[in-house]
Amino acid sequence: VISSHVMRGSVGNRAAVFGLETLGFPVWAVPTVILPWHPGHGPSTRLRFDNGDFDRAMQELAQSRWSGEVRAILTGYFGSAEQVRSVAKLIREMKERNPDLLYLCDPVMGDKGGLYVPVETAQAIRDELVPLAAVATPNRYELAWMSGAELETNTDIMDAALALGPAKMLVTSSVPMMSGGIGNLFLSGSHALLAEHRAIENVP
Repeated sequence: VISSHVMRGSVGNRAAVFGLETLGFPVWAVPTVILPWHPGHGPSTRLRFDNGDFDRAMQELAQSRWSGEVRAILTGYFGSAEQVRSVAKLIREMKERNPDLLYLCDPVMGDKGGLYVPVETAQAIRDELVPLAAVATPNRYELAWMSGAELETNTDIMDAALALGPAKMLVTSSVPMMSGGIGNLFLSGSHALLAEHRAIENVP
């Protein structure tokens, strides 16, 4: 799992590692940045890695004698475009060794308010990682940004998802059928499943 790490809270790696290990999967956890808390909770000091050091660490993971343990890779938030390119190399190398490796890309880059990563990082995720993914989980804004299309209907979302490439995609914040709801649209090429729930105010 390759994503951000927060000292307080349960987002990024803190959420993914806990969830996967609770299900019985041992996890290699790679932090891309370290934050005291979720950026939405207020400004804080961001601890970054040198891009060269990060790249060398990814090479060491890919070439380690334990690399055969890895059956799946999940990526989320990145601290730079250079990190994205380093991880893309890691994924390609591990897929060469294990063609059955599952790669899930959560293209964490923005929401209704716009991008919250630099444009270069978003472009690198779109161009370097999404084409490698068997599964992608963008929100509607992220899919619209990557596809360059306005996604006003679920038909628009399906067209954009098919054009983007991954065989399976879960688009969060899709268009709900019920008023006051939030839709989540899962697409597998031949099937589409819309699951929705009521919007919750003041989400913790």
